[in-house]
Parts: sequence; C-alpha cells; structure tokens
Amino acid sequence: MAQLPALDRRTLENLGEELSDPPGALEFLQLFATMLPRRIDAVETAFAAHATDDAVVALLSLHASAAMVGACRLAEASSTALKSVGEPARYGAEVARLRSLATDFQSALGGIIR
Repeated sequence: MAQLPALDRRTLENLGEELSDPPGALEFLQLFATMLPRRIDAVETAFAAHATDDAVVALLSLHASAAMVGACRLAEASSTALKSVGEPARYGAEVARLRSLATDFQSALGGIIR
C-alpha cells in the first residue's frame, strides 16, 4: 500500500469547490495549521490525565479537521490513536507520532501557503 500524502491538495481543492469558496478553504487550512499544535497538546493533556472522554473528543476533532483539509497522515494517525485510548502505555508513542506528522504536514503546507 502506498504511503498517504502529508497533504492531499485535491482534497483541499474539493473543499473549496464544496464551499464554492476556494479562498475560504485556504483560510480554513491556515486556521487548521495554526491550531494544530494546540490540538495535539489537548490530546496529550487528556492522555496524561487519563481523561478518556476528553481524549476521544480531541482525537475526533483532530481527525475530522485533518480529513477536511487533506492532512491524510494526520487523519489516519488520529484514527489509530483513538484505538489506544484506555491503553496508557501507548500514549507517549501516539503523541510523538502526531507531532512528527504535524511537522511533515507543516513542511508540505509550505508549498501551498507562503
């Protein structure tokens, strides 16, 4: 299976078409990128507190937004991290993976937003 892209431009283009507002889709993408570190922090905080409901909400929010903008690897990783809720031994690795993929996403984003 081929590796998912860090940022699927076609998904972003589709969002712009669905909204009938391509610039609005880019604004949403920028907002997602700005909020990404806080979203991952929220996941980490919930995991550290063993607050499973908060972890699920944070991960679902991250997953939905990532999927909307075409952050495919982040969407997949947040879905995978949902499966580790309730397994504290996996929390650190899941958060580290999300942070690493966020860096990949930000690098890919540089080719779109300047």
